[in-house]
Amino acid sequence: MTATDLSEETGHRVAGPERMRSTGWPWRYVRWAAFGAYTVGLLVFILLVGVPTDRLGIYAGILVFLSIATLGRGWAAWWQMMLDWLPFQAILLAYDYSRGYASPYSDAQVLTKTYPIFDVHNALGLPLHVMSPIHFDLWFGRLFGGNGEMPTIWVQEHFHPGTSIPLIGVFVSLVYCSHFLVMPTVAVVLWIRNRPRFLIWMRMVIALAVAGVATYFLYPMAPPWLADNGGVFPWPAVGRYTSEGFDLIGLHMVGGMLSQGQYLVNPVAAMPSLHTAYATLAAGFFWFGKSWWQKALLACYPFAMGFSLLYGGEHYVVDEIAGALYALTIIAIWRLLRRRRVRRGLVVSPDPAW
Repeated sequence: MTATDLSEETGHRVAGPERMRSTGWPWRYVRWAAFGAYTVGLLVFILLVGVPTDRLGIYAGILVFLSIATLGRGWAAWWQMMLDWLPFQAILLAYDYSRGYASPYSDAQVLTKTYPIFDVHNALGLPLHVMSPIHFDLWFGRLFGGNGEMPTIWVQEHFHPGTSIPLIGVFVSLVYCSHFLVMPTVAVVLWIRNRPRFLIWMRMVIALAVAGVATYFLYPMAPPWLADNGGVFPWPAVGRYTSEGFDLIGLHMVGGMLSQGQYLVNPVAAMPSLHTAYATLAAGFFWFGKSWWQKALLACYPFAMGFSLLYGGEHYVVDEIAGALYALTIIAIWRLLRRRRVRRGLVVSPDPAW
């Protein structure tokens, strides 16, 4: 049963009218027409304004999309959709707005993008960590035969050797931007096709967000591009190439509906890498019960994200590893809790994909 189908206590589907009362048009055609208009409008927005990356703008678009999906199914179906989505959206928005309070920088510094890295402390009095991730990545480079060269530098030297934007920059920008789109897209598909799995997915997403922002408070850490701006990054200099690939295809990323003040921006939210964490969570969530080639395809996503973050100068290897471990820990806890429910007989005929 999909989330857009309502059931009575007897288990029978409550079907809405097949046609509009006023015009007699079939509701399914009305929905498809509305989806077509929605798609055209979204493409025009992306071409003229940019790819949305703020959660408020993305979820506003999701609510419009899901409202179209419930057309003709009655107000009860629409209200169920709102009850399913609004609590999760509220929590995730709270995460976005609390993340900035973990930043050690003032509103004025955020506005002018002035980010000192020495003698900097956050609201808890905890210092900004700058050299520890560099030392780890130097060790990591030596461990894998890189002659002590940091992975970030090695990737940029080999894939972005000059000042011109290479074609691979488009791939990097698309993968990086997917962080803002994959999680809500998975949620939409699951809500339409399998509401119980939607609820599991959103709880895992929220758990990961809470773990991430807690770590940002307890362990503020400068990413590679910020350490380079502070003059402590090992030679040669590291560039920040995350979004430049969009310049080759005439697109850009847009923050969206609200000015992003200190409450949203935290330039030292580097440990863990939630880009890597959510990519790993998406792959791990669908991992179980899949064939070997499907698992190989799923594994490509977090590895592609990790490469893109190194290429773009956004993260060290150490915080990418931490992000992956955060996600894998949440997945392991989910699987453990499910096994206990199966043993207690609370889950009948367990699906291996769960």
